[in-house]
Amino acid sequence: MGITKNIRLATEADAAALLEIYAPYIRNTAISFEYEVPSVADFRERIVKVLDQYPWLVCEIDQSIAGYAYANRHRERAAYGWAVDASIYIRPEYHRKKVGKALYIALFELLKYQGYYNVYAGITATNEKSLRFHETFHFKPIGMYHKVGYKFGQWYDVVWMEMTLAEHPAVPEQPKRIDDIKDMPLFETIISRALQVIPDESLLEGRKGLAG
Repeated sequence: MGITKNIRLATEADAAALLEIYAPYIRNTAISFEYEVPSVADFRERIVKVLDQYPWLVCEIDQSIAGYAYANRHRERAAYGWAVDASIYIRPEYHRKKVGKALYIALFELLKYQGYYNVYAGITATNEKSLRFHETFHFKPIGMYHKVGYKFGQWYDVVWMEMTLAEHPAVPEQPKRIDDIKDMPLFETIISRALQVIPDESLLEGRKGLAG
């Protein structure tokens, strides 16, 4: 039986499934600096707030959500309006299956089309896998917050990385909202291209592992 793959915008109805992916990162790791798992209602509000302007993408494998990625405002001051922060979380069983790569490809192409120019990621310095992953997308380290987060009885540094989406014009237009482009043909083209990087072979192997 073939694998079904899809990348789409998140909806409010996805809140519980997305929180299920995110919660272990809070409980068990310093990848997230949150201490307490938010309620489904609170997480739903986060999704709604992001989708008012930015992409929040989910990747479905066999109609089950394997991971998600989204962008959010980098800073509140108006002059930062062309910069975003990026976040990505993947179910452990879909690590190294190109799900994260596909999500980021789609996310960054959509952000570029919206009219954003800089993407930032703040990554716990001990999270070497994430640092290497972001480097594959040409993120460059630009600085370190030293001992900025305290969790599980120890201090953590955070590496900040930057990636440029496009050349900066002398006078940029205001970025489009994600709602303004979601029904355009280019939206589906971007999604289709991103899905092509996920090999069915690795997903079939993962399916066998889950069955076992």
